Amino acid sequence: MLHQDAFLAEVAARGAIRVSVRSICIHGGALLVQRPADDPAACYAFIGGGLETGERMEDRIRQEYREELGREVVRARYRFVVENRFRTSGGIVHSLEHYFSVELDSHDVRSREHHLVQSWLPLDQLPASDVRPRVVRDAIIDGSWETVRHLVVPLA
Repeated sequence: MLHQDAFLAEVAARGAIRVSVRSICIHGGALLVQRPADDPAACYAFIGGGLETGERMEDRIRQEYREELGREVVRARYRFVVENRFRTSGGIVHSLEHYFSVELDSHDVRSREHHLVQSWLPLDQLPASDVRPRVVRDAIIDGSWETVRHLVVPLA
């Protein structure tokens, strides 16, 4: 079983709503995304992580960039929340994902975690790219990500 599949199965098995923080980092006409290193055909995802008890959302997103990329977030701005729901082999994953736009101290990125690969995806390639959740990808494509406050992923 791939690392990502095992993680999602574990989240689904808990049966709880997961709260996480995600980021939109755009620089030079490209979006910073990541995917599992063990599955190069996997979808791209937005950088972030699960919120822990007592933790501030902005602190979590800053910590994720330090841990995963060794980069510092020099500016973070809250944008919107996504109700993300999808089915996996382990059941339904349901999460509330809070999105921030971020600016980094450097755009030279190298993963510090062996299970993740980050890359800059050109914005003009977004329509043909599997970036999830798609509602966020589509909001970036049409420009609404700067004004929208709430997005919902339909449960298929």
